[in-house]
Amino acid sequence: MWVLVFYDLPVVKKDQRRAATRFHKFLVGDGFERMHYSIYARYCGSLERAETYERRVEQALPSVGHVNLLKLTDRQMTNMRKWVRGDYRAAESAEFMPPEQYRLF
Repeated sequence: MWVLVFYDLPVVKKDQRRAATRFHKFLVGDGFERMHYSIYARYCGSLERAETYERRVEQALPSVGHVNLLKLTDRQMTNMRKWVRGDYRAAESAEFMPPEQYRLF
């Protein structure tokens, strides 16, 4: 099971920038990996664990902004198609695989 968080937070005022930075740091600190500029993914071993992270994200929401959370199964996630063209070599371009401790084979 994968948890994806998509967000669009205002960063016009100083307190909004702080809130956006705090939310970003929360996601990274909670084990989410950056897929795209404001899209983060985290692998969870089960639906129950995914729901735990859903609650954690909900508790960390900034007071202003737009945040979406999507849960996908491994099968749905592997159906995602990704194209990287040219000599683009961003760290985010790596394929998403379950962390080593979750893989059986």
